[in-house]
Amino acid sequence: MSKIGLMGGTFDPIHNGHIALAKQALTEFRLDRILFIPNYCPWMKSGRRIADANDRIDMVRAAIQDEPRFDLSYIEINAGGNSYTSNTVLQLKKEHPEDTYFFILGADSLFTIEQWVHPEIIFQCVTILAAVRDDCDLEALKAQKEHLTDKYHGDIRLMHMQRIEISSTYIRDHFYTSENTGKMLPARVCQIIKERQLYRDR
Repeated sequence: MSKIGLMGGTFDPIHNGHIALAKQALTEFRLDRILFIPNYCPWMKSGRRIADANDRIDMVRAAIQDEPRFDLSYIEINAGGNSYTSNTVLQLKKEHPEDTYFFILGADSLFTIEQWVHPEIIFQCVTILAAVRDDCDLEALKAQKEHLTDKYHGDIRLMHMQRIEISSTYIRDHFYTSENTGKMLPARVCQIIKERQLYRDR
């Protein structure tokens, strides 16, 4: 039986904040490995144009290739259509019932997770690891955690992270105009963006 962390997202592009979050979860909760799961089409961002799935896959692969306990999962890419976390975790549990899954997210997502498709399935299938930033309203967060635990009988654990000022949106919008964006990305990801001229039309 393995303890597996799940990092889902568009990864458009994957950046150093994602990597730091995965490393923190791996260490703090003694996970065996982390699965990075790029969305095919994130239903909550259906109005925004995103980079091609192959480009995003290549960026994730490049970002994690030196981390032996980080793996790339094609589960949502192969499924096609809108990507729903509930479908993904249900499929993983069916395929590997012997493993324990930990879904990693930002603590702010605890306030919107009830708007996700079938949150009750998510709470049944995984333990939630919620990253708490320094500027978070802890009282409000604890109240929301208690509400979700009571309603869905889920296991929610808080993970403390230093505030990292990195945004995929900022990187996309300023990659070619700001030197700071290069410092926010793994070097190989930066190289892929330049070689393929991703985000050039922003």
